[in-house]
Amino acid sequence: MQPLHGIRVLDLSRVLAGPYCTMVLGDLGADVIKVESPDGDETRAWGPPFAKGESAYYLCVNRNKRSIVVDFKTTEGRDIIRGLIQRSDVLVENFRPGSLARFSLDFESASALNPNLIYCSITGFGQTGPLRDKPGYDFMIQAMGGLMSITGEPDGEPMKVGVAVADLFAGQNAVIAILAALQARTQTGKGQHLDISLFDSQLSMLANVASNYLVSGNQPKRYGNAHANIVPYQSFKASDGWFVVAVGNDKQFAKMCEVIGNWGLLNDLRFATNSARVEHRDELIVLLKPVFLTKTVNEWLSLIGDEFPCGPINDLGQVFSMPQVEAREMLVHMQHPAIGELPLVGSPLKFSETPVEYKLPPPRLGEHTDEVMMDLLE
Repeated sequence: MQPLHGIRVLDLSRVLAGPYCTMVLGDLGADVIKVESPDGDETRAWGPPFAKGESAYYLCVNRNKRSIVVDFKTTEGRDIIRGLIQRSDVLVENFRPGSLARFSLDFESASALNPNLIYCSITGFGQTGPLRDKPGYDFMIQAMGGLMSITGEPDGEPMKVGVAVADLFAGQNAVIAILAALQARTQTGKGQHLDISLFDSQLSMLANVASNYLVSGNQPKRYGNAHANIVPYQSFKASDGWFVVAVGNDKQFAKMCEVIGNWGLLNDLRFATNSARVEHRDELIVLLKPVFLTKTVNEWLSLIGDEFPCGPINDLGQVFSMPQVEAREMLVHMQHPAIGELPLVGSPLKFSETPVEYKLPPPRLGEHTDEVMMDLLE
């Protein structure tokens, strides 16, 4: 039995944050019913690349779900949704605040139908505040939430992260909140409204950088691949490519000095402690750069071994060919009715007794409509 066996999730979300949340719940054993409009989730058209007409973007976050097509702008469609609400434990939606009230599918209406329902709303800025009605996409949240201001080269353009992390942060927070609300329900017997926003999620993930600012009042700088509080902790160029060195403490710094054959750095008061190295960052990096250019990436990795953290900067082809990926089952294959064998990134959640299962491939639009409708008639 999986952890969420017997839990039904009504998924009214689309694009990324909500579908990522519901995919995780599905991986954990929940019965996830993905409700789509006749046009389908927008990401079905977000390509190329496509696999037999299905976009890679859509495929990445929609396994372990059943898809039904419902137009809840019609009376019949709204009746279907209400019937599903009465039979569900969790509802996930990512419409703008107030949008579903027009159809009597907001939290208050849903809770009247099913007081046990956990109703999770994922929006750009949340259900309150002056920005509550503003639409929020990941890119603008990364900008407005401060992440872009600290990402990129020191003298370069502010940059977004290469994946939609604000969406994914919010999706993970929604999972956490839903699991906590399910546990709370076992004690109170009542559902509740969960208000998850991309903006809040982005702010919470600023972590130590936000704390640095709040404590000091100093605006954080962009450090490229370097670290604001630890030195040396960045990428270096070898003779044939790039790799990263992550020296996290003074003991590891001593090991690095041993590996590169320069004990003199330890006797230099500018570099004797991490605090001193942060203060004299530029002087130290100038000394290290020519040293790391003298050998190939593999030569350095072989020399360093496990003395201190380091690693190559892999492209995705190199990543998915790593034995570690296979050992951790982070590349899985599912049989899709149109595509055939479909490769997907596996779940990072590992359980000794109730493991994740990959039961349903990402569904085609409306694939399970008849099946779910029959459930409603029972």
